[in-house]
Amino acid sequence: MNGVTKLGAMALLAATTIQLALADEMPSRKPGLWQVVMDRPGKNMPQHEIKSCIDANTDAEMFKMGMATAQGMCSRLESHRDGDVFTTGAVCKVNETQMTTHSVSHFTGDTAYHTDINTRFDPPMMGKSESVMTQDAKWTGPCPPDMQPGDIVMGNGMKMNLKSMAAEK
Repeated sequence: MNGVTKLGAMALLAATTIQLALADEMPSRKPGLWQVVMDRPGKNMPQHEIKSCIDANTDAEMFKMGMATAQGMCSRLESHRDGDVFTTGAVCKVNETQMTTHSVSHFTGDTAYHTDINTRFDPPMMGKSESVMTQDAKWTGPCPPDMQPGDIVMGNGMKMNLKSMAAEK
């Protein structure tokens, strides 16, 4: 993984951790297969896509995992929900770098959302002091037969199951 990709992954990790930790306040997502496209506007990089299969239990388990991770990393977590707009902010520590993240998610019912994520790194991580990323997510239908709730398939085809990962800890 090159430095720019790793930087984007760290920003995504921070935003996802914050959202998972505050998931009980987020608008609900329809159970089934979700496609999430991540982009770094203004950068000459390809979009990244993941697919995830969720159900109500998976979301509850992801909430617990997010809380556990956030409590160990973050000194500040805050959120605000105004109808279908969910705003989060956090200050988290990854190794020696403090990440300050702000994200705004606009939900369209329970079948789509768009998130803007802004992260600042102090000291800079891999020479970058900030990262801007967007996520566009949409429900695409029921989970296919080769996926079960908790499965995530990365754009490179790598598949993992969050439920299994949580059970191993």
